Amino acid sequence: MNKYQHRFTVTCQDINKDYRLSPAAVLLYFQESYARYMGCLHMAAFDLAKERRMWIITEMEAEMMPVDTFWGDDIVVTIWVSEITPLRVYADYHVTNADTGVMIAKGTSCWNLMNANTRKLDSTDKVEPKIPVLPEMMTATHRKVRFPKEGTALKQISHKVNQLDLDFNGHVNNRSYVSIAMLTVPDEFLTAHRTNRFVIHWLRESYLGENLTCTLRQIDVNSYVHLIDKENGETAAEIFSAWEPLTSMVDVAAVARRR
Repeated sequence: MNKYQHRFTVTCQDINKDYRLSPAAVLLYFQESYARYMGCLHMAAFDLAKERRMWIITEMEAEMMPVDTFWGDDIVVTIWVSEITPLRVYADYHVTNADTGVMIAKGTSCWNLMNANTRKLDSTDKVEPKIPVLPEMMTATHRKVRFPKEGTALKQISHKVNQLDLDFNGHVNNRSYVSIAMLTVPDEFLTAHRTNRFVIHWLRESYLGENLTCTLRQIDVNSYVHLIDKENGETAAEIFSAWEPLTSMVDVAAVARRR
């Protein structure tokens, strides 16, 4: 199995007001597909747990296409591995409309194996022989995206980690960081813009009861960096988001007629 595909039905909570898949939804379906693909290769979380190892995602990029997506649509996530280094597995993906084949989102990601006992990264040498690699299908350079350090600080919010933020590992879910970051974007900007690209770096874990601070820095008129810091000053996650003006909205009546 060189590539893996999974079909999902879009739910109402997956779409934004402008009828686009939200960044959190793209992340959700991508991660689910990666987990299922590793399950097919007998390297899912429950397989690795026997060896006291686990998958961790450290980076993800997504380019969002100007395509309307509606509640009830079926989408297909296609995922494949395009490069494996001694410490990293790079998985690329496409999200398409299941009926039309139109691209909704695409991108790449970086995964590592962590030793659950030492909390240090493990070599990929044991999993590399089991994972097909398609270097000719690399969708983007795998060089780490560096975020601009300059930028005007526009807003800062505090967030205390609660039970709804956690995943089954007991630390903050990857999607929760995205949700926290989006809370810093000014309402008036959100009303008039839509996301067309985001890049996420997950740097450190956060746990129940921790106080996180998210600072929004404006890079230029349509791009931001969101820094989510822990109480000890360490950065838990950093997110780059790029936006485009919202020039039109789907007519709700047209959506109703579609049904």
